[in-house]
Amino acid sequence: MSDQSSDAVPAQWSAPTAPGGDPIEKASGENFPVALRLLPPRIREDLRALYRYARHVDDLGDEWAGDRLSALDRIEADVRGLYEERREPTDPVVAALASTIARRRLPADPLLRLIEANRWDQQVTRYETFDDLLAYCRLSANPVGELVLHIFGRATPERIALSDRVCTALQLLEHWQDVAEDYRRGRVYLPQEDLRRFGVAEEDLARPTATSQLRALIAFETRRAEAWLDAGAALVAGLSGRARLAVSGYIAGGRAAAAALRRSDYDPLSRVPKPTSRQIASAWIRSVIRGWG
Repeated sequence: MSDQSSDAVPAQWSAPTAPGGDPIEKASGENFPVALRLLPPRIREDLRALYRYARHVDDLGDEWAGDRLSALDRIEADVRGLYEERREPTDPVVAALASTIARRRLPADPLLRLIEANRWDQQVTRYETFDDLLAYCRLSANPVGELVLHIFGRATPERIALSDRVCTALQLLEHWQDVAEDYRRGRVYLPQEDLRRFGVAEEDLARPTATSQLRALIAFETRRAEAWLDAGAALVAGLSGRARLAVSGYIAGGRAAAAALRRSDYDPLSRVPKPTSRQIASAWIRSVIRGWG
């Protein structure tokens, strides 16, 4: 992209959509709750705009063939421009988010943190400790949950803190599902200290099937992610109506993801252990019946 001005928008730079054209189906964790299909059109519209933005930023950080940092800088300038009423955004995905920002009074900071997470991905490919990985999740995952609470008009510091735990868990589970794909991209999200503890070499992540040591590590990391999910599940009890419906769906998606990892015998290499929509729906229905997330 070096031959383009900073304000130029590449012709192919358009809003990425999921199969069928609905970005809700290609949300940040891929284990997206089918419960959201039951929400009213206006809320779905705002969620679409939010997830389209999050996916677009991720795609620029993961797949853009040009200067990714420059592309992310342009997105940041457009987002800041919306809040400063300086100019109309040049990026169509940011422009589509403008009405949601105004209608739901979304704060700028979570949107900007999603951009910063993708800057990290250009510069940081390994995480020494679990705490280091949590710091990344605070940028890459937690902002989405915070913004969802704002869309439902339920954002309070206490709820955001619980949402952060849920979103961190969902991000961790996605990382454990995508170990092979991430390694092919040159990234390892499994903490280096844990690799050493379980006797797993990075080269083991390129095998066609997981070693017993890697299976033990993924089992450990899955249980740790589930503990974070459990710690945030109390968020559901403090919500009602549509917000409760949606949040219980997120948590059900996380539980279904953990169950998929268990069914694979904690082998994320032979195939990607992700739940089907039917399995996510079943987990959500069970959570509604039991009355917890």
